[in-house]
Amino acid sequence: MLSPRIFHTVVLVWFFAWGFLLLKFPVQCYRVFSWGKTPNAKQLKRAVFVGYMGLFFGCLFLVELAFGLVHWAK
Repeated sequence: MLSPRIFHTVVLVWFFAWGFLLLKFPVQCYRVFSWGKTPNAKQLKRAVFVGYMGLFFGCLFLVELAFGLVHWAK
């Protein structure tokens, strides 16, 4: 099983990487996830919104690690 420190690192990278990719390349990410379909404007707005959510939850997790109940393993 993964140690808590590795798990926390993977979670942070997961949120920030997908958030950044969805904000920077929403069309390409949508095409990868939908097996080559071209997105319309509403689907692109949703992809960007999910990107902002990823960055928000990544920042929230960082604040939680710094001040909250979830702590790095010692």
